[in-house]
Amino acid sequence: MGLAIAYFGTYEPAYPRNAVLLAGLREAGVELHEFSAPLAHELSAAQMATPGGAGVVAADLARAHLQLFFDRQGDVRVDALVVGYPGHFVVPFAKFVARQWRAKLVFDPLVSLFDTFSGDRGLVGLRSPVGRALWVLDEATFRLPDLVLADTESQARYYRKALGVSPARLGVVPVGALPVPQATGSARRLPDDQPLVVFQYGKWSPLHGADAVLDAAERLAGEPFQFVLAGEGQLSADLQARIASRSLANVVWLGMVSHDELRARMLAADVCLGVFGGSAKAARVVPNKVYDALACGRPLVTLDAAASRAALDEGQAALLVPAGDGVALAEALRQLREFAVRARLGAAALALYRRRFTPPAVADRLLAALEKVA
Repeated sequence: MGLAIAYFGTYEPAYPRNAVLLAGLREAGVELHEFSAPLAHELSAAQMATPGGAGVVAADLARAHLQLFFDRQGDVRVDALVVGYPGHFVVPFAKFVARQWRAKLVFDPLVSLFDTFSGDRGLVGLRSPVGRALWVLDEATFRLPDLVLADTESQARYYRKALGVSPARLGVVPVGALPVPQATGSARRLPDDQPLVVFQYGKWSPLHGADAVLDAAERLAGEPFQFVLAGEGQLSADLQARIASRSLANVVWLGMVSHDELRARMLAADVCLGVFGGSAKAARVVPNKVYDALACGRPLVTLDAAASRAALDEGQAALLVPAGDGVALAEALRQLREFAVRARLGAAALALYRRRFTPPAVADRLLAALEKVA
């Protein structure tokens, strides 16, 4: 009998991390059972940090637990129960269900809530009541599973040191990306006066380092570059105000766009940007946009940190610049005016994706980690 896995919790099936793992597990022939009860309201981290937002989340969680309680009824044989992202609040209930099913409990947190709300976004104080509550929640949810997934070795070290997760209960599984059939890794030739199109998307938290991007745009204002920014989030208003106050005519603000348009914009761009934030978390993670750029075969510029160096072959598949450094970012983009540089990096990006970050490659890492705790 083959391996059977239950994907469980308040996870969003279409969220890239979950979509990649689910697709990869199916391709690997795993028998999948999905128990999905996504939260009814899509709130930003800033909204969740308010009393009103916390109340909405609590009501959504109560409904989700009730739905999961009834959905999990019946005779289900599974070897592992995976709590997908986001799922921190359902881990205790998932532990109860896993015991009932005699299955291993796997938690895919993607982030620490305390680190995200306090350290990265600065939305709650380190020693505030909410900050302390998030710390207690993290400690509890990270100690209950048989296996905790981290997306990078750097993040795994953080889970070990900050949250006490033993190495035996940790598995490193990169985020990866869904394939892009249209991707070729080729570059277009640009006349000297035609703008190089630079694309970045995000939910505009400090992690993205958009200030450095706007600094680079300001430095390149008299040269043939166009910056296109997509998404909405915590710092949207501040970023739009800076674009207006500095008259950055070479920056196009798209706001929120569909996933299909994001992919189309990446494929059409000459260069894609990752993250440039200076937080400890920014240095530990490799976010969706980096893997999307690889899958699209686009030249990439992103933060120079241990996590990105390891993922990107020590900079062979991207240009890496220091955190928050608009000067270095502008210089990297000047290099990418050269067709040969773009052609080399685009081909290297797509080859790296196909080698290490497709859904089957990512699922293989999860299955290998599961064998450790079997």
